Amino acid sequence: MKNFKTLLFITLMSSLCLTAQNKDTKKADKHFARFEFVKAAESYNDLVEDGKADAYVYGQLAESYYNIFNTEAAERWYAKALETSEKPEMVYKYSQMLKANGKYEASNQQMEKFASMRPADNRAIAFRKNPNYLPKILEQGKKFNVQNADFNSTQSDFGGTMHDGKLYITSGRNDSRKTYGWNDQPFLDIYTIVKNSDSTYQEATLANDKINTRFHEGLVSFTPDGKTMYFSRESYFEKDYQKDSLSSTRFSQLYLFKATKLGDDWDMVENLAINSQNYSVKNPSVSPDGQTLYFASNMPGGFGDFDIYKAAINADGTLGTPENLGQKVNTEGQEMFPYISSNNTLYFSSNGHLGLGGLDVFYTKDIDGKLAPARNVGIPINSNADDFAFIMDEEAGQGFVSSNREGGKGSDDIYEFKKLQPLFDVLISATVLDDKTREPISGASVTLFDEEGNKVVSKLTNEDGIAEFIVEAEKDSELEVVMDGFDSKKVPVEGTNEEEKNIQISLDPIEVLITPVNIVLAPIFFEFDQSNITAQAAFELDKLVQIMTKYPELVIHATSHTDARGP
Repeated sequence: MKNFKTLLFITLMSSLCLTAQNKDTKKADKHFARFEFVKAAESYNDLVEDGKADAYVYGQLAESYYNIFNTEAAERWYAKALETSEKPEMVYKYSQMLKANGKYEASNQQMEKFASMRPADNRAIAFRKNPNYLPKILEQGKKFNVQNADFNSTQSDFGGTMHDGKLYITSGRNDSRKTYGWNDQPFLDIYTIVKNSDSTYQEATLANDKINTRFHEGLVSFTPDGKTMYFSRESYFEKDYQKDSLSSTRFSQLYLFKATKLGDDWDMVENLAINSQNYSVKNPSVSPDGQTLYFASNMPGGFGDFDIYKAAINADGTLGTPENLGQKVNTEGQEMFPYISSNNTLYFSSNGHLGLGGLDVFYTKDIDGKLAPARNVGIPINSNADDFAFIMDEEAGQGFVSSNREGGKGSDDIYEFKKLQPLFDVLISATVLDDKTREPISGASVTLFDEEGNKVVSKLTNEDGIAEFIVEAEKDSELEVVMDGFDSKKVPVEGTNEEEKNIQISLDPIEVLITPVNIVLAPIFFEFDQSNITAQAAFELDKLVQIMTKYPELVIHATSHTDARGP
């Protein structure tokens, strides 16, 4: 969806250096400057066929195809342009297009090149810290069932916000609108679709003309009381735009508006005070308590092209000062489409964090006033195309995500999904060492117990002494480690929302339990009023079995006693 998503949701784009413009490229450059990328690509291709192409033309061709998400053509022309050019951002985009086309090894090679050119870039730092991230994303399992929605059209459809039994979407299906040169599709409008009791949908209906104009309108979000709707719209409607003195092209911004519910419809549309002719604000999402508005913006002071911000919604409906969510969320790339769910999980789309290609959906959560590291939602929500506008009802475990992946009905489609497994999980990596030599112990048995004390799974450590487990986030657990010749050990693992938790477990050689007069064990207790011993006592006696097995000549004298508490 580099088409409308990029226009409506990325009004400024990074273009290549224009110093190579000449009279031959004038026509194509004019289309490019007007964001008419389909026509721009045609004109630049004409120059290639006429033998008038150079690195500049190849680069502009790549950018044109990148912006309409023709990944194969963009890959081809980025490769051609980079034969004689060394532009870091072009290298990064080339890497993204290779990944979008499933060429992961080649993509990583370009990412390594990008990282060497911009070692301080957070995208480069993240890649070098975790260069083998792709298998981890692909192997974390399918936690959702995803289906293409029946109400999609042959044009662009995205979003999906339920309110009062109606689904609000953004669509370019209105053929009465003039087409936009970015991708030759009609301008976007907001539609409502009634959901029937059997979960089918009725025909899409245009929202009223107080909401829709002849310009683009975007995603919507509602306050908890249902009385206020926030949405995006082009600033042309406010007669706010900038004009390029050379090309006479007018540049709009994206503004946020709010409308008030009057009866059964929306009215009293207001332009928000945070809007500016100098930057865009878009993709509104109201927090569950109605006190905070999340949105995306390219306002000055951010980390990348578009960052995610939040602003307090005051009692009188005005907004407080926007606050950037920081570098755990925002990168030098694009972060957009924030959605704050009922359990205060923040979902958003990014092409700057490590993903599968294009925009991927990520999530984070506020824990004790700090945001956890952003994590990839994984497949099948994410694909090697653009995946965005993720919205989920946490209680029902279902929602909508938009994508321009292959197999859709239009350039962008809305997909319904159902959550199959808990999304939040943690990789526990347990390293078992010999406490005396500090060498890893291979073949040790590591057993995971849940917070109720139930055995979940047992694994043997590999040659590096490592055993790995996937557990649900924020859930306490316990690891039990047993190895012949060593003192067994149990280690509690506190629940966390971090992506990985590394634990080092040192085992003492079994000899430390043997003294000249006794075997050192914890007390052996029985269950109250029962003849069987406790689980902890059994764990201790297993140590005694190990000792007797290793030293069969030992003579053990065991004694036991009861007390008078039970009948």
